[in-house]
Amino acid sequence: MNAEITTSVRSHTVSLGIEGAPNATNRYGPGWMRPTQVQITYWYDSADVEPDAAVRIFGMWVRENGDETGHVMDQAWLRRDWPLWVTELVEKHRP
Repeated sequence: MNAEITTSVRSHTVSLGIEGAPNATNRYGPGWMRPTQVQITYWYDSADVEPDAAVRIFGMWVRENGDETGHVMDQAWLRRDWPLWVTELVEKHRP
């Protein structure tokens, strides 16, 4: 006899290509990161609760003098670190 399998969605990930976002602080060294992609993972504790979200930003490393290096970098951002534009994207694309 086959057991009935019950499933529930535990996470949902959205990847967004972006243009025009402000430069972000490079947490790993000098210069900035010019964001080119935002990955938002919404995760669920239960079906009754609106999902929380984790954000990873991908972009190009920019030197302090403004020159692009051609190096891609990424950073995970905690909710307390989200600028307004990230918060707006998280809310806009929430499942």
